[in-house]
Amino acid sequence: DLDTVRTHYGGLIVFITFLSRIIFVGFCWSYGTVIVQFKKENPMISDTELSWIGSIGQSFGGLLAPLILFLARQYGYQIPFILSLITCVISLLISSTVRNVHWLLITYSFPYGFANSIIFILGTLICGLYYPVSQYSKHIIVMCIISTGFPLGYHIMSALVFSSIEHYGWQSMKRRIALLELFASCILGPIFTTKYLASTASEYYHTTIAATQNTNNRKIYFSLTIIVWMLGIFTTVSAVNNFLLHLHSYLEYVHIAPARADLWFRLHGLFDALFRLLIPFFIRLYPINIIYLFPICAFTGFICLILTFGLLYTSVHALAILPIVLFSFTSAVTTSLQYTISSQLFPNDQMEQGYIYHVIVTSLGLIIGPVVGGTSICIFLGS
Repeated sequence: DLDTVRTHYGGLIVFITFLSRIIFVGFCWSYGTVIVQFKKENPMISDTELSWIGSIGQSFGGLLAPLILFLARQYGYQIPFILSLITCVISLLISSTVRNVHWLLITYSFPYGFANSIIFILGTLICGLYYPVSQYSKHIIVMCIISTGFPLGYHIMSALVFSSIEHYGWQSMKRRIALLELFASCILGPIFTTKYLASTASEYYHTTIAATQNTNNRKIYFSLTIIVWMLGIFTTVSAVNNFLLHLHSYLEYVHIAPARADLWFRLHGLFDALFRLLIPFFIRLYPINIIYLFPICAFTGFICLILTFGLLYTSVHALAILPIVLFSFTSAVTTSLQYTISSQLFPNDQMEQGYIYHVIVTSLGLIIGPVVGGTSICIFLGS
């Protein structure tokens, strides 16, 4: 019966979103492994150029988040989601035939980056409809579960990518991942729908569509509080993505073996996922307004980065694994609770637009952070 389906379908949507982030989002966040291989095959290419390929592939679509929200309003959630899955598959297949690394910007970075963001954004929004903020405990748990998909994704996909490159090369690896994503698309796409929303959620869905047209409250986006908050998000995300995309390069520059570097990267992803799962339990044990978790995670992340790079240049560099895994707390908080925190920073009828604002600022940080980091590596090495 329909009521029973509606009761349990939200759980299926959470699982679909979680799985899509492991496979599709997880791959682009594992691209640091591919970049190391590019660098070996093309030693004359700078880290800055490679940073553009990786960071745009992760986050280009986030800059077009308002367009993604518009597409969801016009055509529903399912059609853009399915098309984005197919785009990822096609992008991997085409980019696997490229010989000139610079062509990867066109064949991989831009199409995969846009499609990847659609998968990520629509997954968050649809879970927010099935489990709205009014169901606070369930909502927090759901948001943390689906956000766990992406660090688990780069833990799993990084191992798969690394092994595949070692045995078959990066081009064959992309074809193999494309086949995996094609199989996943056939399963995930048909299930991803809003037609089993409860009646109250359906009413909210249509209310927010109308609210998108409302320009009376737009000044809140440019208030001092919001600007300072977004600057904090931008700098934190820049540091996180610079760290993730260049971690393999940093470790190889200090003569850490590639296999150990890959292990450390995957451990970071594993602990990132663990911290995300622990957030709801932490909030339940120690009731705290989640808005305070953001400055806490930024401060602890800064300390972890100092310790990481301090230890890497000492005789006890193996201890750097400790701050590396602890740094995952920063990315866990910063990226898992943005939708929820929008309910505190913006009016209820503009919560989704507030989340889109977060996505745009986050995407800027995801792109600029690694590029600045890649440039710093070039300067440091004198290349």
